[in-house]
Amino acid sequence: MSNPITSWVKSGMETYKEREDKMVERVSETSINSQKFSDERHGPFKTYNCFQGELRTKPNYRQTHAISSYAGKDIGVAGSYIAVRAYQDEFAKRRDEILTDIANNG
Repeated sequence: MSNPITSWVKSGMETYKEREDKMVERVSETSINSQKFSDERHGPFKTYNCFQGELRTKPNYRQTHAISSYAGKDIGVAGSYIAVRAYQDEFAKRRDEILTDIANNG
């Protein structure tokens, strides 16, 4: 006969494999996020003197939408890294479609 409190605690404990799987997932997510951060800050779209901080106490940056139909979408925020990434993703999809079409039709 075992102690009910001990069995209850053991039932809630995670196994070694579960901990290892969560650790692998955390490491991969961190790696991907750090690469995204690095790409956005060091890519070809880096602005002049981007390393300097904003000196104004209240910077005049408000998200503006180029076209109202794009409001609420990543592509809609004009002048942001998010919009650039969204456009690059769309261009890559279109490029892949063109290359597939060329490969199929010669």
